[in-house]
This record gives sequence, C-alpha cells and structure tokens, in this order.
Amino acid sequence: MRFGFAINEEKDIDFSFSSYAADVIHRKGGTVVLDEIYKDTPLKDLPYVEFGSYADCDILISFGGDGTFLRTAHKHLKTRTPIIGVNLGSIGFMTEIHKDSFEDAIDRLIDGKYTLEMRSQLDVTLMDENGQVKEHGLCLNDCVIARGLNMHVVTLDLLIDHDYVERLSGDGVILSTATGSTAYCLAAGGPIVQPELDIFMVTPICPHTLHNRTYIVSGDSTMEIIIEKFSEPPIISLDGRDNIELSYHDRILIRKSDEDVVVAKLGYKNFYQTVRQKIRARGSFYEDGEK
Repeated sequence: MRFGFAINEEKDIDFSFSSYAADVIHRKGGTVVLDEIYKDTPLKDLPYVEFGSYADCDILISFGGDGTFLRTAHKHLKTRTPIIGVNLGSIGFMTEIHKDSFEDAIDRLIDGKYTLEMRSQLDVTLMDENGQVKEHGLCLNDCVIARGLNMHVVTLDLLIDHDYVERLSGDGVILSTATGSTAYCLAAGGPIVQPELDIFMVTPICPHTLHNRTYIVSGDSTMEIIIEKFSEPPIISLDGRDNIELSYHDRILIRKSDEDVVVAKLGYKNFYQTVRQKIRARGSFYEDGEK
C-alpha cells in the first residue's frame, strides 16, 4: 500500500513525527511516497522513501491540524487520493488519527478497515458588476466575506436560487459546507451539522439587526452575494486562504462544486463524540483533565 505525506513543518518540528511515521509504514510493508518539496528535508535520508506523484498513492496523510488538512485537500484535489489526517495541532475536527494511535491506524488502513466519505465543496466565482470573472476557487469549509480593517459595517444583498432574500448589514457573512459547520460558522452561532449531509449554510457575522439566523440551503441551490455599502473595501477568503479585496457591486456566486473531497475514515469516534470532546460548553477545546 502506498502512502503519501503532506506535512506542516511548524507542527512537525524537524520532521520527527513524519520520520517515525515513515518507519512504521515501512515496517508494516507499506511504501512512503513524498512530493519533490521534501527533497531538502531530513526525510530525504530515509532509504525506504520514494519521491513521486500522490496520484499513485492509495492514501494521502496530512500531518498537522485542520488547516493542514484543508490545504492538502485543496492542493491535491485532482489526484482523487483519499485523505486522512494525523492531529499534531489542538482542535482537529478533520484529523482523525491521534499520534498515540498511529500504528493501529496504519494497521487498519493496510487491512482495508476504513470507509470513504465524499465531502461536498463550494464552487465560488467572483465577478465585477459587468459580469466579468475576477477570481474563481473551491473551498471545503467555508467562503467568508468580511468587512475591512475599520469598525464600520459592510452591507450585502443575499439571493438564493436567484430570489432576493434580504440585505445583511454587519461584519459580513459565512457561506459554509456541512463539513465547515464546526468551524467559523459555529463560532458565529450557526448549527452543528453532520459533515456528510448535502446542504450549505449562510450565517451572518455580527449582524446589525435583531434578526440573526442561519439559512440552511439545499446542496443543489445557488447562493449569491452582492456587495453594497462599505466605507473600506471588504474581503473574501476561501478556507482561510489569500484575502481578496472586493469592490462596490461585486457579485459572488456560490454553488456546489462538481469535485468532492475524498476522505478516509477509520471510525475511531463518531461525529458527535468528536463535537463533545473538541468543543465543550464551557469553552475549552479539551476534555476535563486533558492538556
């Protein structure tokens, strides 16, 4: 079985854990495949690793936190290789494997004791007021449209399936997938949603109104945001990547992408166990007694 590695160097200092992981996989009869970007790292000295394409791998492992998982999913989407994450961060909703259970996880993967989930993404197109495309991208968690650096509100028009819904005035809006329900959407008061559901959510950020509710939208719907009033240009960001400055009357079309992210699941914990352990009502990221 061939395993690709995508490593967050800030979380895996000196590549110590990924070196250990490569040794485990080698001992269990698997093959470790590395991208060319790791040729100048300590991993190059391991005699049993190969450098090549992740398209030829059976599993792609991300080492880091949820941000690493998202970047891996975005960068290697075209390979269609199932992704699973090792949690070297703090929260880790997407990273199912704990460091202490890595060897067991590899045993399960090699033995085929895992399932595949298809996670919906958002397809986001940014256009100017004349309909010319300015930017296009995909996101697995969320598309965030937010006010600029000053404290003035931004005003946005929301349309769903080409029908006008309302004018949103506040800090912005989050358009999220079911996978992204436990990310920024949750912090803004949105619902907790099972990640395999085919729905999307529209959640205002600190709206300047008595109405503050999330819209639940069918997976085959089209959402549209039109930029109206602002004193400083608002920004748009996909999964926390590059902030892009927006202009007056820019239009953002958001719909379900044709390209799902393939996620490998070992079933260590179900979704609601993860929610309970990762986000407690008291505001901690950790279970009682866990550091």
